[in-house]
Amino acid sequence: MPRSTAFRVFLAAAVLVGMMVLLAVMLSGVQFGLSLWEQLQTAPVWLVALIAVIAGLVLGFGLWLSWRIVRPARTGTGEAAAPLTEAGLQAHMEAAAAAGVDIEKARRELEELARRRQLESIHLALFGEISSGKSSLINALLPGAGAETDVIGGTTTGIQHYHWQRESGDKVVLVDVPGLNQMEREYDRMVMEEAQRAHVVIFVCDGDLTRDEYQALQPLLELKKPLIVAFNKLDRYSDDDRQLIRQHLVDRFASELQVSVVGIATRPTRRVTRVGPDGVEREEDQVLPPQIEELRAAVQSALDSNMTLLERLRDTAVFELTAHKLDQAKADHRVRASADLVKTYTRRAVAGGLAAISPGTDILIQGYLGTRMVKSLCEVYEVPVREIELQKLLNLSQKQVRTALPLLLAVAGNAAKAFPGVGTLAGGLMHAVAYGLIFDALGRAVTRTLDTRGELRPTPASLSFRDNLVEDVESRARKLLRLALDVRSEQRDHD
Repeated sequence: MPRSTAFRVFLAAAVLVGMMVLLAVMLSGVQFGLSLWEQLQTAPVWLVALIAVIAGLVLGFGLWLSWRIVRPARTGTGEAAAPLTEAGLQAHMEAAAAAGVDIEKARRELEELARRRQLESIHLALFGEISSGKSSLINALLPGAGAETDVIGGTTTGIQHYHWQRESGDKVVLVDVPGLNQMEREYDRMVMEEAQRAHVVIFVCDGDLTRDEYQALQPLLELKKPLIVAFNKLDRYSDDDRQLIRQHLVDRFASELQVSVVGIATRPTRRVTRVGPDGVEREEDQVLPPQIEELRAAVQSALDSNMTLLERLRDTAVFELTAHKLDQAKADHRVRASADLVKTYTRRAVAGGLAAISPGTDILIQGYLGTRMVKSLCEVYEVPVREIELQKLLNLSQKQVRTALPLLLAVAGNAAKAFPGVGTLAGGLMHAVAYGLIFDALGRAVTRTLDTRGELRPTPASLSFRDNLVEDVESRARKLLRLALDVRSEQRDHD
């Protein structure tokens, strides 16, 4: 019989047997149900009620358990984040400063906010690609205005601040940032910071938005501030094209209520024919007055709508910027502090290895040094330590050490060959170097886990520890051997 035919026969037989089993189960269920029904007819009422209650509880528990299994996993903490306040930020900054964090950049943001509040000036941030007409718009808005470069945070980025006073008496600052396609990567953050400090954002384009322009607008939209898209160079398009582009821009931002689209022409021209003294006709471009009335009206509308709301939006954005800079300062502090801790405990491990009479791994894994290093790193990252997690990490690390220790000792011996006279010394120096390699690898593994996961995760940390043990091990062994020799020299001088 061919193989395919035999398989089909087997499959048909399996289906037939399965149907017979299913039918038997159904008949048995029906028989059991009828028998139970007959017995319940003659049973006491209290027994029937008890059976019904038990059946209902079992069924309800089964439904609840099924719902728990299939329901979507929660992705959030379930609690809304508390809004940022100036007082709260000040308290966080004081606590961070007490812990040794450099809070200068965050402090300057609140100082700049206080300065702008005192001046009661209105800040308009001007964005757009190079050649979109930003410079000519500034000249149209402020004929003859001079630029003032304000230095914020100690860094000059080419951001120009133009100051003038409106007829209403309001002090206005127009902030011109570098064009999108002329910015270096390191300017991106500072440009966005200017948007956060501003009341209103103006984005200049000279046609329908390109992909780069649309992507650049996304973080500006997230600020939820009034944003004016100024469609420039209207004089270069026909009436139909102007209407089509404007409608397309309006449709793009239909869901963004804070966005308004206006048309402007900062340097409009028209082609005219002039007759010279010699009677010869010549065509030339005639420069017309700028057409920016629609933009002025949009800015005025944004400012007049609710200045208190604009102030609150500006303050909230600055608070978020301050919090971001404070978090970055904390992160930088943790990197430096954790690196210093790892170096300190690595040195202590080397010293302990030199002082040990008989080498063993207990000084690392179960001893005081290994435990204190992990706890100290967790304190730097403000991560609580549970003893069960700490013990699991040390146990997993001990297994890695047992496997890697012969290799580390061999590498330490090879490194000693580069130092005259060291290779003939006792093995205590080699074990000191091995301990240093182990502590350095473990400290970096724990630091990486705390930095990337925000908690002490024993399994990932032990895997990272394993990789660190063999990473650039020869170069690290030579450095630690120099350290061990210095420590031994210090110990002898002290004795």
